[in-house]
Formats: sequence, structure tokens, C-alpha cells
Amino acid sequence: MNMKSAAVCVTSVVGLAAAGPIIGSGGITVEATFNPEEGGAMNSIGYDPVAEEIVVHFNQSASLHIYATDGTLLRTIPKPYAGGNDDDMDFASVPVSINGTTVPAGTLLIFENEVDPPRITAVDSTDGTVVAEQAYDGAAIGQWTGGGYSLATDTFFSADWSRDVVQELNGDTGAILREFSIRPPGSPAWDFFYSDLEVLDLDGNLYLVSNSQNSVRGLSTTGAWLGDFDLNALGVSGMSGIAFDDAAGKAWVSSQNGTVYLLAGFPPDGCVLADLAPPLGVLDLADVGGFVDAFLNQQPVADLAAPFGVFDLSDITAFIDGFIAGCP
Repeated sequence: MNMKSAAVCVTSVVGLAAAGPIIGSGGITVEATFNPEEGGAMNSIGYDPVAEEIVVHFNQSASLHIYATDGTLLRTIPKPYAGGNDDDMDFASVPVSINGTTVPAGTLLIFENEVDPPRITAVDSTDGTVVAEQAYDGAAIGQWTGGGYSLATDTFFSADWSRDVVQELNGDTGAILREFSIRPPGSPAWDFFYSDLEVLDLDGNLYLVSNSQNSVRGLSTTGAWLGDFDLNALGVSGMSGIAFDDAAGKAWVSSQNGTVYLLAGFPPDGCVLADLAPPLGVLDLADVGGFVDAFLNQQPVADLAAPFGVFDLSDITAFIDGFIAGCP
């Protein structure tokens, strides 16, 4: 099903800001890297924050490779639909319903487009056992290369590289709820190829990567452009997948060049802990209003401090501290 070729037109963009002004790299840093000896080019990655395990898929491999955070290979498990390079992985941070089956938090979720029809498959990451599946309309999906679950909307979002669109998906019914371009009005050129998107629980936004771009694009769950992190100066390239360690504000990134990167500086690090409303990169009255509304309405983006799942004074204190800290 895959029509990717080696030739790629690379377009470079900068910033992470609201639509309009573009600012530097937003404080993102490369904290660590490793190069798995077992394979080369990787097309997708997932991260289990409880087990502290990284799952990658090497192009065309029949297996998923699982690593410790220091790059030590722990085990392999069979990929439910072997081979290909149009797939992605995420771990359920809460119990999630897939085709009427509630799978527990910590379940590996695979977005698979190398089978007809395409589907989201819930897998036991210890041995590869399939526990639930939801199929989608292949004619409407295009070709997935990435996907993630949104805690804020209780829906899934997928990356279609063939048409450069994001789709919001119902995990129970197979319905496509909405679709929007990865190039909203006012945003610089940007392109999916070997690519992925992930939802960051702490701000609820979508973060997109592609091996044809040296930047991470930020979109809202309704398709508004929030800005781009420029990673050119960090030497990060070939990005094909992204997986968040939400609590740490870090992202594991796979690449077509064979390197796994650990990027730090996403929420909750720095001023972005309190940056809850556009324009991103600017702390102003809109962020105060956004926090108050989210706190009163018990929305996850206001749950900034332990005990998580409880909205109390600790969240208010965390917001105030983040707001006072300002932007780097």
C-alpha cells in the first residue's frame, strides 16, 4: 500500500508561536540519543511511561522492538500486521474504548494502514496479543503514518501523509468526526512524509513531525496553527515518529536516519506550564482566563500538579508559579 520514495523536498520553518510572529526554538533541547543496533530507518515510535519502555518499528519489519530508555534492547514482539511503514504507536494513558471493548491504561495502541481496511489495534505490549480492534473506511482514511489519543476529547487523531490532513476519529464506531489541513491559513509550508502526530495531555495540542521537515508543528485539536519548533540548530533530522513522556515534558522521536532522540522542554517545563491560551509563547490575560475556565470546568489542562485527577490549591499554585516564571 505504500507509495513512498526516497526523494523528498525539504522545507524548513521556524518558531513556536501563535499564528503570526515566529520565535526561536521555544527552549527545546536534545537530552539524549541512541542508535539501535538491530535496525536502521524507523517509521514509528511509542513510549510507555509506566514501564519506561520505548517501542519502535523499523521499516518493513515483522516485529516491534522494545528498548529501555538507555537504548538496551529488552525484547521483540510480533507486529499484528507484519511489515510496511505506514503505522504508528501510542500508549493509552487512561482506559480507552476500542470497538466496544475497554482496554486498560498502558495498552499499546497501533494505527495500522498496511492492512485493508485500516484500523486501530489494541495490543498487549508484553507479548503482542491483540485485545481489540476498530476498523475504518480505507477510502476515506487515505494513508496513515501516525496517530494519538486525546485525553481532552476522548477521541483519536491520525496523520494522513497522502493528503496532508489530520483526522479526528471515534474509537468505538469507526466514524471520522472531522478533518483539517496541516497547513492552516497563515502557516508556513509544511509536509507529511514519513510522519507522525502525538497529543500532549498537559496542553491538549497536537504535535506533528515529518522526515521532510526539521521542525515540530503545533496544531490545536480543531486545526488552528499554533506555531513550529525549529530544530535545525539542534542537529535533529529525519523525524518519523513522536511519543510523549507527558509528566516529564519530554518527547521520544524516531528517525529515518536510525537515531532515537529524547527532546526536552515541552510542557510542563518553563513558561509553557501556564501557557494555556493563544498566542502561545506569550503569557497574558488570555492564559489567566484559560486557566480559570479550565479549572472551574474540571478540564485536564488545568490539572497541573499532583495529586493528578484532583483540582485543588496545588494546581492554582502551579499555574501562578509558571506564570511568574515567564517565557525563556
